[in-house]
Amino acid sequence: MRSSNPPSWEQRPPNLHIREKGRFNQRYSLLCRDFLRAHPIAAGAYALIKQRLAQRFPDDVDFYYDIKDPVFDIIMDGANEWAKLIGWSEPPGD
Repeated sequence: MRSSNPPSWEQRPPNLHIREKGRFNQRYSLLCRDFLRAHPIAAGAYALIKQRLAQRFPDDVDFYYDIKDPVFDIIMDGANEWAKLIGWSEPPGD
């Protein structure tokens, strides 16, 4: 059942990332996306870590990133190995 009171923009501003084609951070985000889509257990674990950190430290963004960033480094290490294994490349439409 959908909530009749969705959060307003003032309560939760959008988090928008803009990537320039051909740059490292474009490959990084697309590879991450594709790896997590192909590995639902890893995606679920990562989502759970992010949710628990946000619940436990809602007002301490620095601590949130102190934990999240090293976890994400581990995920990206696996994603890079997976990319080599399957011959992944950036999708042309992204």
